[in-house]
Amino acid sequence: MAEEMTEPVQEAPEQAVPEQAASGPAAVAEAVVEQAARPPAPAEKDQKKGGSALTVLTVLLVLVGVVDLALWGLAGFYFLQGGF
Repeated sequence: MAEEMTEPVQEAPEQAVPEQAASGPAAVAEAVVEQAARPPAPAEKDQKKGGSALTVLTVLLVLVGVVDLALWGLAGFYFLQGGF
């Protein structure tokens, strides 16, 4: 049987922990704080532009689901009452 060849996973430069951070928990915490303080990458900024349209569409989808649930509930109520 053939063995699968896998290559080692390489971390992205932004996600790599500096060598000095391996010295202790305080250094690791400092590295995390520095990374969190960086501004977001340009790709992340582009994703936030469509936020308002996504919010409106999500609200509309939820409203359609609520109306659908109400209609099925009403139909079930009348069916159990013998109204059909």
